[in-house]
Amino acid sequence: MATAKYTIKGNDKIPNYKSELEIDVDDKYEAYSKPIPDPTPFEDGFITWFNAFGVREKASRKDANVTYEVVLRTLPAGKRLFALYDGKPHEIKTQSAGRDRVKFTLNVGDPPTGIFP
Repeated sequence: MATAKYTIKGNDKIPNYKSELEIDVDDKYEAYSKPIPDPTPFEDGFITWFNAFGVREKASRKDANVTYEVVLRTLPAGKRLFALYDGKPHEIKTQSAGRDRVKFTLNVGDPPTGIFP
């Protein structure tokens, strides 16, 4: 299986944090930028969404729920990572991806990504 990498720019709303994501997906698919939602109420605060993307089939351009890997900068201290899908926020557990980077795997074709608190 050949893969393709896509860089999705974020909104840089987190102070001192570059919110760009790198999406690594099967080359039959592509990642593309989507509008970033407003903050979502969560516990005693709000999740700040800093990036949003979709994954779709190249041929049909339909969103696809296929497995892909996301690489991003390590979050600021004390922050938790979330993705928004199925109508609610889900906390994402990450693994180290080298110097100042973390990664996670997901199979949801349309998830905004954000931090809390």
